Amino acid sequence: MFFSYLKIALRSLRKNKFSSILNVLGLSVGISAALVIFIIVRYDYSFDKWEPDSSQIYRVYTKYGKYFFRGINLQAPNAIKQNVIGVKAVAHFIEGRSLHYAQVEGSAAYLRHWGNLGFADPGYFNLFPHKWLVGSPEVLTDLNSMVLAESEVGRLFPGATYQDVIGRVIQFDDSVRLTVKGIVADIKEKSDFDFKNFVSLNTFTQTNLFKNESEDNWNAVNDRSQCLIKIAPNVNVASVAAQIKALYEKRSEGVDSSDRSVGLLQPLSHVHFNTEVYGVVEKSALVKLSILAVLLLSLAIINYINLSTAQSTLRAKEIGIRKTFGSGKGAIIRQFLLETFVLTAVATFLAILLVPFILRVFNGAIPDGLHMSVLFQPQVVLALLCLILLVSLLAGFYPAFVLTRFEPVAVLKGRVVNAGKSGGGLFRKSLTVAQFVIAQVFFLLMVVVGRQLHYMMQKDLGFRQKGIITFKVPDADQIPQNGKEVFISELQKLSGIQDISLSTRTPIKASQFLWDFNLASGGNTSSFQKVHVSQIDQNYLALFDLKLLAGRNLRTSQKQTVGEALINLTFLKKMGFQDPTTVLGSYLVEGNGDSSRIVGVLEDFASQNLHKAMAPTALVADNQIKGNTVSVLFNNKDAESWAATITTIGKAFKKFYPKAVFDYEFYDQSIQQLYNFDLRVSFLLKWATGLAIFISCLGLLGLVSFMTGQRTKEIGIRKVLGASIVNLMYLLSKNLIRLVLLACAIALPLAWYFSHKWLEDFAYKIRVGWITFILCALGMLLIALAVLWLRTFKAASANPVSSLRDE
Repeated sequence: MFFSYLKIALRSLRKNKFSSILNVLGLSVGISAALVIFIIVRYDYSFDKWEPDSSQIYRVYTKYGKYFFRGINLQAPNAIKQNVIGVKAVAHFIEGRSLHYAQVEGSAAYLRHWGNLGFADPGYFNLFPHKWLVGSPEVLTDLNSMVLAESEVGRLFPGATYQDVIGRVIQFDDSVRLTVKGIVADIKEKSDFDFKNFVSLNTFTQTNLFKNESEDNWNAVNDRSQCLIKIAPNVNVASVAAQIKALYEKRSEGVDSSDRSVGLLQPLSHVHFNTEVYGVVEKSALVKLSILAVLLLSLAIINYINLSTAQSTLRAKEIGIRKTFGSGKGAIIRQFLLETFVLTAVATFLAILLVPFILRVFNGAIPDGLHMSVLFQPQVVLALLCLILLVSLLAGFYPAFVLTRFEPVAVLKGRVVNAGKSGGGLFRKSLTVAQFVIAQVFFLLMVVVGRQLHYMMQKDLGFRQKGIITFKVPDADQIPQNGKEVFISELQKLSGIQDISLSTRTPIKASQFLWDFNLASGGNTSSFQKVHVSQIDQNYLALFDLKLLAGRNLRTSQKQTVGEALINLTFLKKMGFQDPTTVLGSYLVEGNGDSSRIVGVLEDFASQNLHKAMAPTALVADNQIKGNTVSVLFNNKDAESWAATITTIGKAFKKFYPKAVFDYEFYDQSIQQLYNFDLRVSFLLKWATGLAIFISCLGLLGLVSFMTGQRTKEIGIRKVLGASIVNLMYLLSKNLIRLVLLACAIALPLAWYFSHKWLEDFAYKIRVGWITFILCALGMLLIALAVLWLRTFKAASANPVSSLRDE
């Protein structure tokens, strides 16, 4: 019986090639989109699921005022281990930053690409168990010991056996010699804590590898110092959290409550998703992606239902004859469900072929580490099978139900309702409207998002962006301070450079550095927290073209005992001043007692991306040359000449820092990177809009093709009686035009609501008037009209003799 149904299904699909192609094309596009989104969502939800008792693992993070930090004070992990009841294990580790000078002892080559480095103690492997190929966690109790992942062994010691690698020395910064004492297998599962190299934690705390990192002050947060704990079974999590909070309060006695940091607990399962604490992606974003997948798949299913029910009359006699010979409703429904299953299976196969193309084309919107191989994982294969069954049922059941309602006597007498004449019944009209509502909402949102991104990219941020490159030089603890000055002086001699500056931060990245200040003015003192700060030299203002409202530029000198500072207009107003000249001569006093005299007030400039409002900002003289960000302004606007200057800068860099890597970036491009998430949203929305319009127009093309096919003789008679092509085009398309107009009317308020909700996330945003929505609606209507009239013109201009000669 099954093979008989299958043979009939294949014969029917071959007979109705045009509708079958439209159905397969629509379904394959919808399924491929849903499949790509599914593997993206699944990828992000797969992080840190492999650890034993992962539901009992929590990260201790810090809240300071209204800000959150993933790190904690260096002293806290040991205190938690000793004082908090109910904690089964504590893992303290410190993320390593870029190490400029590292080489395998006995080799002249310096390591350029070092895998993720973590300073850890043996307790780390109680929470994140690794397979030990050589050694055990206890080797990390030794000073200057390290453990490598197997992938690093093959890269750093090609051809060597594991036993040959044990005992080898890797030297950092010409001073710290680390001995390889263990090798672990690479983690195959996804994790946000995927270190490739482990150095014993006491190497960090007991050597000069990094200076001034160990803080006794519990309110000082080291963002690279992280602590994870495993809570014992049957222990109340709230009790452990309360003990940790009390521990912080006890160690911060005498500190004003507004200046205290608080330790909080974050479940391991939340680490990947909490973007407030350096998470990778928000769960809400994945939920929206999932909704997007459902909508695109729904469009494809609606498209199939519309085309199938519209063509029901073509198969009415077949159903009537089958019923006359005793075929029941159940058998007919199974027959049409099988046809839908075959179509869906073919569409899914095509969708799988489309996925690599989509992943390649939309590489910028795809998470790192997501590859085509994920399609062949058992869970994904199972999901595909379930998807085929689900789509087959959803897309096939209603058309089958419609067809089984035909009365065989009425069918065989030719009294079947002509489904194509008016565009179908109420249900089919509703589906057509729903298709275009979804497509129109996507289209309108795409326009709003695109306009907002263009506005952010083009808005005057208050400083120069073009013709500037930035790069890092080694930190002050790795290179003598006067080495930077000599290097900068050398670059200033180059003819291709107009200006050069050394600072801790460039303007829009000042939000990465927050200070608390006391303002001493006229005998009064006021406190200001979380001020955005950059330490700069005297060339900074001219290079970035920052505007002074009052006062003068600051001066840097290592001989000055009191520094100088510039503040922006927002900081001035927060202080309570209106006239910029009134604050000149006042002092900004840091928590450690260092003070800077305010010598100038600047026009506001963006210190963070435009999602956030203008913030109080101070630029402080970098008298101790702590900055390691070099900004270079070219003296020629001709971009073609910049390459030669960059090459010369690279040679000078290599001369002064032979072991470091010259890694520069154009400043305007680095600013665009601040909006990577928004650009990704825009990219996905354009893709979804294109697919939605494509699927909707496929459905419209199929419906109008069927309608014109059903009314061929009517068109011929009307032409013979004198109807013009324009009249016939209007007659054939008027009902569908009304449906598209209705869809526009429904879509406008929906798009207005969703666009304004999205814009709420921006401090600086465009104004979206109704004219934008009306123009978009007209654009969508023109697209629909183009599809309708291209097909109706062909039918209306056909020779009537061809359609009437069989009468």
